[in-house]
Amino acid sequence: MTETLNYTGQLVVTTCWCGMRQAIPSELMRMAEHTGTAVYCPVGHTWVVKETEADRLKKQLARQKEITGFAYASNTSLRDQLASAERSRAALKGHLTRARNRIANGVCPVGNCRRHFDNVQAHIASEHPEWHVTDPETGKAAVL
Repeated sequence: MTETLNYTGQLVVTTCWCGMRQAIPSELMRMAEHTGTAVYCPVGHTWVVKETEADRLKKQLARQKEITGFAYASNTSLRDQLASAERSRAALKGHLTRARNRIANGVCPVGNCRRHFDNVQAHIASEHPEWHVTDPETGKAAVL
């Protein structure tokens, strides 16, 4: 005896682990995905969605927290390194400016030596008047 079934719902076509293709109501598939409910194939085998939707979302949330936490730590570390490099650059630029000004004023640039040389000061003033106020990196007026 053959019967005909009229069905107006939505069916999901899936395959059992034994290879048997079957169509199950979409509500049953959603329930299996969300709760891990067992589904039976026409041959009688039981199959369960291995990872429920809830499990998948929990894992995804954990991965995002892990990635976000790591990325945040990494960005913080990079920001700290950048700030440190900027402070170091500013300090070195200050030392360079002081040394250029000492030389331009005819003072010996070595350590604690305070000797003044009139001929160096006169040479720089006459031959290189803009030298001590020019930033060698940019060629623009140095910020003193």
